[in-house]
Amino acid sequence: MAKLAEVDCHIFCAPGASKDICTLSPSQNHDPTTPSHPTTMEASITATGLRRAGGPKLCDIPYNSRTTVIEQLPFQELQPILETWKVCGSMQSMECTPCYDDSAEPILTLQVMVDTPRDDSRENWLQAAQEMHDLLRRHGLGHVTVDIIDWRLKVGPNILICEPTDAIFSKWDMVRKRILDSVDVSGFQMLGCYRMGYKDVEYKPTILITVDPKSERNWKLAKQDVNNILNEFDLSMVDVEIYKDRSIFCARRPSIQSEINSRYLVHTREGPRVATIGHSVGARDSDTYGTFGGWLNIRQKPDSEWEPFGLTCRHCIFDKHRQDALISESAQEVDCPTYGKVKECIDKLTETVSYLKRGEPYRTLEQLRVDGDLPDDRKALWRNLRDLIKSHEDDLTHLHSYYDLKTYRFGEVWAHSGDGTTRIMDWALLKPHPTRACPSNKFGQFTERYLPMFLKAENGYIEQGLPLDHGQPLHTYGCESNAAICRYSILPTTIFTVAANGERRATDEQSVCRRASQPSFEPGDSGALLFTGYGNAVGMAFGGQVQGQIVVFTHIDDLIADIKEQTGVDEVVFYTQEWPGEPSRGPGERDSGY
Repeated sequence: MAKLAEVDCHIFCAPGASKDICTLSPSQNHDPTTPSHPTTMEASITATGLRRAGGPKLCDIPYNSRTTVIEQLPFQELQPILETWKVCGSMQSMECTPCYDDSAEPILTLQVMVDTPRDDSRENWLQAAQEMHDLLRRHGLGHVTVDIIDWRLKVGPNILICEPTDAIFSKWDMVRKRILDSVDVSGFQMLGCYRMGYKDVEYKPTILITVDPKSERNWKLAKQDVNNILNEFDLSMVDVEIYKDRSIFCARRPSIQSEINSRYLVHTREGPRVATIGHSVGARDSDTYGTFGGWLNIRQKPDSEWEPFGLTCRHCIFDKHRQDALISESAQEVDCPTYGKVKECIDKLTETVSYLKRGEPYRTLEQLRVDGDLPDDRKALWRNLRDLIKSHEDDLTHLHSYYDLKTYRFGEVWAHSGDGTTRIMDWALLKPHPTRACPSNKFGQFTERYLPMFLKAENGYIEQGLPLDHGQPLHTYGCESNAAICRYSILPTTIFTVAANGERRATDEQSVCRRASQPSFEPGDSGALLFTGYGNAVGMAFGGQVQGQIVVFTHIDDLIADIKEQTGVDEVVFYTQEWPGEPSRGPGERDSGY
């Protein structure tokens, strides 16, 4: 058995995980031709008892993964090692990237995913991982990481809103202010209070801090500082978790995650003329995009005509070096749907047509037809397949025309939030070209796969000063995640940003948690509006954390007030016109009963 030489060192791993780094010397039964330098292996256990062991280069958890093929991987020799150490898990070769950085170089990994209730060998994981890696080295695969992991750690924690019965609920404001006053918050991205846990593990009230993964701070010290504050308030039962995460502001989905979650785009035969809730929107010909939140009707002066404007987040439109531009800057042109999304749709349809043509049975049937030998009893099948291919080819023809004529051009940025406010304001108003001025805020897309999302209205509206209740369900529709239901948290969340002049800011924002069964808020969803069940627009989401389970948003009252202050317009309402050709209502009118 390998000897363990424990090193007095701890590094940040994941929520609840204290990672001890152990150096294990090679087993004595190693092939003498194998390099004799020791392999660094790691073992960790969370406060809730979830385990992980492996090395030499474990991917930060939670992580995204995709199956890959490792040539000459000795599965038949590896399996007995798991059996010897009584490790009950599924073994497969993967490429892994941390959830906070899908563009990172993938780590080639031999993953053993363990279903803990079926496994009683947790104390043996480190030894099993060492022997497996020793075997890989003898086969010239020393660059492959071994990762024996509780499946729940790989997936990541679940996040819920706190309950009023939690001891910290009534003290959160005081605790939060104490943290902001006395703890070094450099590298912080978000400070909030939620319930965190894993399946079959108790969900505990937790102070959650998300941090910049590029920061090299010793997060163990920051965690201890927060724990000391909790002790001052007699809240030792509350956990503290520090979680590496992607930036709050994300305007697109990274490449590997796109491959994992790829799906065909919804499109009309000629491409959409009407821009509506949930469409992609971005700068002209840009590869970044966000969500078209909806249409506002704006009256610039009391005696002016009402004008329709699209609404989204500023960071979804401007390139990074232009995000802090002033409103007076020359207008940025905008696409909706975006250039990249239209191109993606064309590429996927092209791939589908090619797949159908070269696949069986169509390829054989088509060759028989060309040769004049197609049997009568196979002609119906050939016609059905040919009709399907022809339908896709027709779609491609129209989409190519839509693309070549640049019909996806939407308009230009009329005004945006800049970067000088005391709160986070992240909005852009989009003035459409006359050919695209077909506003619709209809809620038809909130029906996902024919299942109603319980919205009791056909269009949205804005009611100033509407209070939100803790735990209240809110509906949203993002370009990437589509329809989802969230629960509102009345506990304020602090967001940390850097202004254009380099000044660090901490601002109090609002948040919701997505239900466990709902799709997560993904890069590309920024700009999505949040609605009550009766269609009242209550805010606009500008970012997410912890794999999109937490969504941070600007309240609609603050948003409208800032638009008025920045632009000087007289009135801003939610546009309630129906689809073109249907009856419409005047600005500000609502369905009866709302």
